[in-house]
Amino acid sequence: MKLKLVLFAVVLASAVIPAFSQNRFEGYNVVVEAPKDQKQAVCAVRYVPPTTAITITDLDTKTPLNVSSCGGGENLAPRTTVSKTNATSARMQADGTAARWCFQGEDKAYRISYQGDRTSGPITYNIVPNNDARTRGFYNIRDFGAAGDGQTDDTIAFRSAMAAIAINNGGTLTIPNGDYIITGPVALPSGAIIQGTNGLHSLASTSDLTRPNPSRLRLRGTNTALFRVGECVENVTIRDIELIADSNVGTSGVEAYGAYHSAQGFNFDRVSFQGFNRGINAYGLPQTALQWQFDYVKINACRFVFNRDAGLYIDTRNTDWRISSSLFINPKKGPGQNANSMHIERAGMFLVQDTFGGGFGGALGGTFLNILDSGTLTIIGSQTEYMTNSIVYNEVENPYAGDYSYPIAIINSIFADPIVFKARRTIVSTGSSYGGNTWKADERVRIYSTGDRFCYDGNILGCGVLGVGSKTPNNQFDRATVVMMTGQPKDGSVEGHPTLFGTDVKFNTPIQLPQMPINTLPQRAQNGSFTYCTDCRRNTTPCQSGGTGAPAMFAGDKWSCL
Repeated sequence: MKLKLVLFAVVLASAVIPAFSQNRFEGYNVVVEAPKDQKQAVCAVRYVPPTTAITITDLDTKTPLNVSSCGGGENLAPRTTVSKTNATSARMQADGTAARWCFQGEDKAYRISYQGDRTSGPITYNIVPNNDARTRGFYNIRDFGAAGDGQTDDTIAFRSAMAAIAINNGGTLTIPNGDYIITGPVALPSGAIIQGTNGLHSLASTSDLTRPNPSRLRLRGTNTALFRVGECVENVTIRDIELIADSNVGTSGVEAYGAYHSAQGFNFDRVSFQGFNRGINAYGLPQTALQWQFDYVKINACRFVFNRDAGLYIDTRNTDWRISSSLFINPKKGPGQNANSMHIERAGMFLVQDTFGGGFGGALGGTFLNILDSGTLTIIGSQTEYMTNSIVYNEVENPYAGDYSYPIAIINSIFADPIVFKARRTIVSTGSSYGGNTWKADERVRIYSTGDRFCYDGNILGCGVLGVGSKTPNNQFDRATVVMMTGQPKDGSVEGHPTLFGTDVKFNTPIQLPQMPINTLPQRAQNGSFTYCTDCRRNTTPCQSGGTGAPAMFAGDKWSCL
């Protein structure tokens, strides 16, 4: 009998203990929001005064609201005031000195609301405790109230999770399998790691039964973004998840913008961006003439699928990107649908490595890499096909775009669709393959080529013409200057003595000299300089005009026509 009484006492104790257990909820009056109309630097994570009144709302009305101040203790705000206002809400105010608040309650989550700043307006978040020291800094989106059922609006759950990470100055958010609906932008704080379960795109051909990705965030609506990045944001990682849009009208998977303070250090690993207008859309605001830096961005093993305008759109100052091991699947180019893989208005250093993409036969995509202007651009081991263009530089023909200082290097890549340059640039190409009619470059372009093929194997496409049986010759580099050298004549440490291997040399044929009329022969040249004067008379020293052309050599301070 005594044993039974002891067991009963244990069961009774275990039943009543949870009723009196308290969870601690700590934080600051934080704002996580990216404004667009600031007139000075405004960070995406901000704080309103601790005197701001906070309303605590009960999310579980089945149990009484039982909240109180945490009291004393290490890292707490002992002067936090909490007073109940009615059966489902209480009023709280943070400690005026520590600017921090702390309350305790029996439930696993509460909703807090307070007035934000001028740009944010009212703030509403769900908050969860972080009682276990072993799991602090790690969050699960379900704890913030997300349903992930493809019907419920989970926007507030994601905004709440970002607020919790901002309060903690960084953290990891886990997103279990589900279809999470987001209807408005979720601003990202520094130090956030957002991770799902895999990075497949929905309806990928993984088997004979095509299915949605089980771990996806779905943007519902038009002219909005799923995630937003503002100023002062650093070191953010998103990985192993699909971002997908119901509409491609003005939507972005990640929209980054600012005017004053830069944002930097972004990593996208195994993320799919599907069905947006722009997968990642980064741009400067007009307050500082677009002079904003969104810097040190790494995109690895990501997929950009059927994004209407571009998979990547970049218009920020001095920005550095690395795109590696990624795939772009483009829709058909058409009116109102540029269907580009990557669009760069301006960029600093830009690396594309082991990256592929294209459209479909009979449904060509837009341009794989569309550039207005950039610093150093490097393309390594990459390829595109079934596109309107492989690369276009300065499509709008801006007279200020392009210079010779920053080379564009193409290494061990394959491009058959047109490469079009409409500005001054230095191209260094090594070990790459091009179609016979790929390059469309004018006389402003300098191309340094070693080990390239400017048509595919003759048994496949024919190297002398565009294709077997075709009578149309290939254009090779059109009118560009094709050179093979290490520098321009005045670039070396000893002026006029570059390491020069040859200029416009055709092997297995007679050497072709540059041609110029007599009035363009330089007045001074190095002895031994050789050219072909198109209107000179033969056997004249100095050269005289009025002839049908003659080889000309500079010797003894004069041009002699042979």
